[in-house]
Amino acid sequence: MKFFFQGGKKLSPLCALISMCIFYPLCSNASEGFEQAYKPVMVGNVRIFRPIKLRPDTVVKLSSQVDGEYTNLAWTPSRQAKYYQILKFDGQTWQVVVPSTTASYYRYHGTGSFRVVACHRYGCSSDSPDNTKVEGGLAIKALYTEGDSAVMAGSTIRVGWQLSGATNAVIHYSQNGVSNAFQASSFTKGTRTFYVHSNSSVTLTAYGFNGASESTSINIATLRENPFLSKRIQSEYKQPLFDLNLDIIERTIFQNEHHLFFSTHDGKLYFFRAHKELDSPVSWHQEWSLTLDGVVNSAPTITEHYLYFNETNSNNQGRICQVRLSDKQLLKCSAYEDDALLTSPVIVNNDGDYSAKFMDSLSGEQKAAGVYAFYQSGKVKIFDQQGLAPQPQSFTLTEHIEQPVINTPTLFLNKKNIQGLSELFLVKDQDQVLGVAIPTSGSVQQQSRSVGVLSLSALSESKPMTVLWRGAL
Repeated sequence: MKFFFQGGKKLSPLCALISMCIFYPLCSNASEGFEQAYKPVMVGNVRIFRPIKLRPDTVVKLSSQVDGEYTNLAWTPSRQAKYYQILKFDGQTWQVVVPSTTASYYRYHGTGSFRVVACHRYGCSSDSPDNTKVEGGLAIKALYTEGDSAVMAGSTIRVGWQLSGATNAVIHYSQNGVSNAFQASSFTKGTRTFYVHSNSSVTLTAYGFNGASESTSINIATLRENPFLSKRIQSEYKQPLFDLNLDIIERTIFQNEHHLFFSTHDGKLYFFRAHKELDSPVSWHQEWSLTLDGVVNSAPTITEHYLYFNETNSNNQGRICQVRLSDKQLLKCSAYEDDALLTSPVIVNNDGDYSAKFMDSLSGEQKAAGVYAFYQSGKVKIFDQQGLAPQPQSFTLTEHIEQPVINTPTLFLNKKNIQGLSELFLVKDQDQVLGVAIPTSGSVQQQSRSVGVLSLSALSESKPMTVLWRGAL
C-alpha cells in the first residue's frame, strides 16, 4: 500500500500512521470514553504502534463495615490508579454508584454488596474483589520481635504483628538511613523476616475506615562485642587504662598517689596500684576486683585503710559499703534504702590520711561524725564509720532543691579559719550552689537519747537540713 499526502507527495508508513491518528478518532478514543494505549513495535526497519490493553493493578482487598444506614468502605490502594469506581450489586448486575473518587475509602449511604475497581486514563481493572466485612475498631494489638530484640549484625530477625479493625497495613523497615515499605501479608496477624546489618527500626501503620490510621514502632539493636570500646582512639597522650578492655564508668575513676579505683558497667569495682621502675614510666598493676550486687555511680572514698563506696541495684535501691583496701576482705554494707545513691560517700570528722579531721568549730559545737549518704531524692543519712550502723535521725534537702541529687556535695573545712565561716556542705542544684550546715553531734545524740520519749514514727521522720546561704554559679 502506498500513501500520498495532498500534492501527490509519497509518505512513509510511519508518517502515514501518524497522519491517521491525526485525522481519524481511532487514537483519541477507545471504548467507554477511555484513551487507547499503544506500544511501539519494530517491523523491519520501521517502528509502528500497536494498540494494547493497559489496566491498573487490581484492588487486592475491599473491606466494609455497616454503620446504621451507611456502609463504610476501604480498600488497598492500587499503585497505577488515578481514581476508583465503586460498584453495587442491584440483584441482577453490578452498577456503578460512585463514578470517581481519589481516596482509598468511602462512606456510602446505603447497604449491600460492593466492588471497587482501579482506573486511569486507559481503563479500569477488570477484576474486583467482593467486600469483606470487618468488625471492631482499628487497633494495633501488638508489634514484636520473635526471640531476642538484639541480634548479631548480618543475621535475620522475624517481626510479628496483631491487628483488629484494619483494612490495610504497611510496614516500613529503616536501616542505615534508608527506609523501605512492604505491604503486610495479613491485616489480622502475621510475620515478616528482615535482614539486619546495623541498628534498625520497624514501623507498622494500620489503616481503617474513613481515613483513620495508627502507627507504632520498635527498635532492633545489633550486638557488638563491646560497643563502648569500639570507638576508642589512641592519641599521642599516655592512656594507662586504654588497653584494659574494660567498660569503665568515667565518673567513678579515683586516683590518689599510688592508688587507682574505678567501677565498670557490668557491676565490678577495681583497685590498681602504681608500679615504678627506674627510667620507666609508671605502670598500673591490678591488685583486686570486687563483684557487686549493683553499680557504683561515683568515685569511692579511701580512709584509714578502708574503701567506702555507694552502690545502687537494678531496683533503684541504694546502700553504702566498706571494704578493706589491702585484700578486699571484711566487706560490709548497710541495708538497702528505697532510694538511689548516685553520689560518693562523704566522711566527716575522721583521722585518716585521706579525709578531713575537724578541730573545734568556731561555734564550739562538734559536727556529727560519720559517713554521710546523700540519696537521689534529697534524703541524707549518717552511718557509723566502723560498723555502718545508721543514726536514728535522718535529714532531708527536699525542701531546698529542685533537681535530684546526682553530684557529690563538697565538704568545706575553712582551713584558713576565715572569721564568720563554719564548716559546711556545698550542694549543687542546677545553676545554683547551696551552703548547707553540717548537723551537730548534739542534735543527733539528743534524738538518740530521746527514744523513750519520742514515738517510733517521730524517729523515722527526716529532719530538714539548714541552708545557710544560696548563690548563683
